[in-house]
Amino acid sequence: MSSGLTFETKKIEYSVIYSKRKTLEISIKAPGIITVRAPIYISEEQIEKSVRNKSKWIIEKLAILSKVDITPIKKEYVEGETFMYRGENYLLRVVINEKLKKPEVKLYEDRLMITMPRHDEEAIKDAIESWYKNEAKMTIADRVEHYSRYFNLKPNNIKIKAQKTRWGSCTYKNDLAFNYKLIMMPPHVLDYVVIHEMCHMEHKDHSKNFWSRVSSIMPDYKDKRKWLKEHGMKLCC
Repeated sequence: MSSGLTFETKKIEYSVIYSKRKTLEISIKAPGIITVRAPIYISEEQIEKSVRNKSKWIIEKLAILSKVDITPIKKEYVEGETFMYRGENYLLRVVINEKLKKPEVKLYEDRLMITMPRHDEEAIKDAIESWYKNEAKMTIADRVEHYSRYFNLKPNNIKIKAQKTRWGSCTYKNDLAFNYKLIMMPPHVLDYVVIHEMCHMEHKDHSKNFWSRVSSIMPDYKDKRKWLKEHGMKLCC
């Protein structure tokens, strides 16, 4: 459902998603998409009142996002192109070895080396994506284990996905899901997303208690969150 209101001559348009949740949440994503997630029992009037109360904050966030370049970096998968891994850029190097049955990917100094039986750009893309996903799976599992000492709860399951709009999620059953592109980011940013989703095992919303819990583990989380907002949308493979 789509709705809107005016605040100091500025139009605020938002969509509402009803679900079996206990609290109302307002989120803003580039380039200016406002989403209200609300319990099924809340009326449209109550939702509008909540949005109006947050109008100043919403306008400020929209102004910030309007300055953020969210144009994805289009990859061509050719030699000499750069690929990011754990916050560092690596030059793609393609080596042909006709004896191989399938492509092999590894890091060597400042290069992302891919050895394959024949040159095939689609195969290069698939191999790099598979390598990213495998690296993300191992790294994120390790980081979840590392931060488990801060929690009494444990994740029911951990999945690595190719998500277009989310870096992570936590279900009511404490199933955690993470975007494989997190492996491209600096380690401290990946850690922030891991902590963020693990804190959702205790707090299913973005309440003051939730952010306080995040801060108790990562006091400077706002710096990581800022990096994610400024650079995350451009990551594309």
